[in-house]
Amino acid sequence: MPSTPPSEDELTLVLGSIRTQDPDRPQASAMLVRGDRIVAIGSLADVAPAGVEGIRVHHAIGTVVPGFIDSHVHTMIVGLERRRLTVSEAGSIAEVVELIRLYLAANPDLDWAVIGAHFHEEDLADGRLPNRHDLDAVSGGVALYLDRRTHDAIVNTEALRRAGITAETPDPEGASIEREADGHPSGILIERPAADLVFSQIPALTPEEMRVALLEAQSYLHSLGIVGASEPGLVAAEIAAYQNLWAEGLLSLRTMAMPLGDTSLAPDTFMDGLEGLGVRTGFGDETLKVGPLKIYLDGTGGFSTALLSRDWPGLPGYHGTQVCPPETFRGLVDRCAAGGWSVAVHAVGDEAVRFALECFAEADKRRPIAPLRFSIMHGYLWPSHESMAEAARLGVTLSTQPAMQWRVGAGIQHRFGQIAEDTAPLRDWFDAGVEVAAGSDGPDFLMAPLFGMWQARSRRVRGLDAPLGPAQAVTAEEAFAMYTTSGARYAYAENSRGRLAPGYLADWVELALDPVTATLDELEEKKEHAVKRTVVGGRVVYGQ
Repeated sequence: MPSTPPSEDELTLVLGSIRTQDPDRPQASAMLVRGDRIVAIGSLADVAPAGVEGIRVHHAIGTVVPGFIDSHVHTMIVGLERRRLTVSEAGSIAEVVELIRLYLAANPDLDWAVIGAHFHEEDLADGRLPNRHDLDAVSGGVALYLDRRTHDAIVNTEALRRAGITAETPDPEGASIEREADGHPSGILIERPAADLVFSQIPALTPEEMRVALLEAQSYLHSLGIVGASEPGLVAAEIAAYQNLWAEGLLSLRTMAMPLGDTSLAPDTFMDGLEGLGVRTGFGDETLKVGPLKIYLDGTGGFSTALLSRDWPGLPGYHGTQVCPPETFRGLVDRCAAGGWSVAVHAVGDEAVRFALECFAEADKRRPIAPLRFSIMHGYLWPSHESMAEAARLGVTLSTQPAMQWRVGAGIQHRFGQIAEDTAPLRDWFDAGVEVAAGSDGPDFLMAPLFGMWQARSRRVRGLDAPLGPAQAVTAEEAFAMYTTSGARYAYAENSRGRLAPGYLADWVELALDPVTATLDELEEKKEHAVKRTVVGGRVVYGQ
C-alpha cells in the first residue's frame, strides 16, 4: 500500500548512489527532499552542511534514478486485463479455446466475455488466427469478444448475431470484415471501425469498474518503476474516471490523458464539441493533465494493415489501410493547430508517416506547431530519412515502443525478408535530431521500462537468434533518456519531472542495478525484477 503523503515541511535525506539526469550534476550521493519536492542534491556536505539532526534519513536500496515515464500505455486496459482472462501467451488455437472453456465454466453467469488476445497468427502453431467456428465450440450462448487492442477483434457467432453483422453487412470505411468463401463473416474484424460494430454492443463499464481498474493498473505500473504515463485514445467516460480518482486523492500515477479523435464525425463538428469544454492540451496539474488529441491514421505491422509505399507481400496493389480519411485527418490537424491542441498520430507505415508530416507542415505554415509538440506514435515500418528530417524541422516527437518490436519483429521479417532489418529504426531518428520518448503500448507488450531499454540497446526480438537491425541500436544513455527526460518533455513536464534536481518533484526509483552502466547481460538478467522501491512526490508507492 502507498505510504502517507509527506507534509509540506517534512525533510527526508536520501543517501546512496544517485543518477540524476541533470547535466549540471549527473551523479550524487545525497538528496534532500522537502514534502514532495527536491530542495538540494549533491554530496552530504552540499546537502546537509549543518548535519542531519531533525532530518529523516533514508538509505537507498541500490541505485536511485528518476522515476520512469511510459509515453504510451493503455492504463485502463492494463487494470481490466489483470482481472479478465487473457490468452495472449497461448501457443495454439486449441490452447486458446481450452482456456476460454475453463474460464466460462468458472464464470457461468457471463453474458458477454471480453478476453485479451494480443497474439498474431505467427505466434500460433496453426499459422492462423482462431475464427468464429473455433470459438463457437465452447461458447454456447455467451457472446465472445477477443480484444486485440483497438485495431482488431475476434468474435463468435453469437456476438456477430447481436451486432447484426451478416454476409450483407458492408465493410466500414477504413476497416474490413473478414469473409468466408460464401461471404459470411469469419469472426475476424480488422481495424477499429469494424471491431466497434461489436464492441459498441458490449455493456459499458461502470464508474466503479473503471475506478478499480485504474487502481489495479497504477499499483502494477509502480512495481515496474513507472511514476508517470501517457494514455492515448481516451473517451469521455474514461477521462471522467481519471478525474474522479484524482478528486479522491488516489491517483498516484502522474497521467497525461489523451482524448480520442472521433474520425466518424466531420472535423469541425468534433472539434467544436471538444473546444466547447474550455480545455486544451496542457490543462491540468502535475497529477492529471490533458494531452494531445490522438488520431488513428493507419493500421499496424503485426496485422498487415499499416499504410506503406510498397505492396504488402502476397497482396498485389494492397498498401495497407488508411483508417482516417485524408480530408478528415487534414481537417483535424488544422483545427488542432489553430486552437492550441497538440496532435499525436498513430502512424506505423512509411506512407502514413509521410502523409501525417505533410499535413503537419501545411498547418505549420499557418501557425508554428513546434510549441504544441505534435508527435508520431510508432513509425516503425521504414519511415524515410526525408520524413525524419521533416519531423526534426517541425519539432515533432517520436513516441516509440521497443517492447513491441520484441514481439512483432520476427513476424515482420517472415513477411518481408531482409528489409525487416530496417524496421523500428531508433538510431536514425536520434541522428536526425528528433526527440524520442519511449513507452510500452501495454498491455499488449511487456511494460517494464528496463525491458524496453534492454531491447532498444540489444535489438533482440522473440523467435530470432540474432538481433534484428543491430545498426539501429541506441546507447545506454539514450535508452535511459527515452524513459526519463524525453518522457517528461513528451508529457509537458520537463521542468518538474524526468530528472532529480532542486525544484523538481521527488519522483524516484531504487534499482538493483544502474541501468546506464549495466552490461546487456546484466540488464537482461534483471530487466523485469530490478525495482526495489518507487516513490512519487516523496511518497512510497511500491516497496518498503
